[in-house]
Parts: sequence; structure tokens; C-alpha cells
Amino acid sequence: MRRLIVLPTSRAGWGLLVAFVALVLAGTWPVIGWVNRATLVMGLPLMVVWSYLIIFACVAVMLVGNHIVERDDHE
Repeated sequence: MRRLIVLPTSRAGWGLLVAFVALVLAGTWPVIGWVNRATLVMGLPLMVVWSYLIIFACVAVMLVGNHIVERDDHE
């Protein structure tokens, strides 16, 4: 029988899972409520800057994950 959820088997995999879950939680309502202020950062509202940070951090986590998967495939 196939497993519905596949858990990581390495320390790097667990680290990536924790990083991705932290980023997902950083984009949910309680955290958004904390950064939703009338403050400008480099001319942009704080909410927009926070959204950009989450998007770029997700891209970085996915790039690291792809690098780890490629490294494991070659071994």
C-alpha cells in the first residue's frame, strides 16, 4: 500500500521541510496582521515588502531542495 505522506529521510530533507512550513506559516493571517502597518520601506508598503520576502525565500528553499535532490541522484 502506498503512503499518503512521504517523510524526509535525511537531516537536509527535514531542514527543508521545516523551512518550507515556516515560510507557509509566515504567509498566513496572524503574521500578516503583525506586518500590516502603514509603514513604507524603500517606498513600498510593509505588506508588499513582506510578500516579496516570502516569495523570494520560497524560491531559495526550492532551489536548495533541487540542489539536494540532484546531488542525491548522482550518488
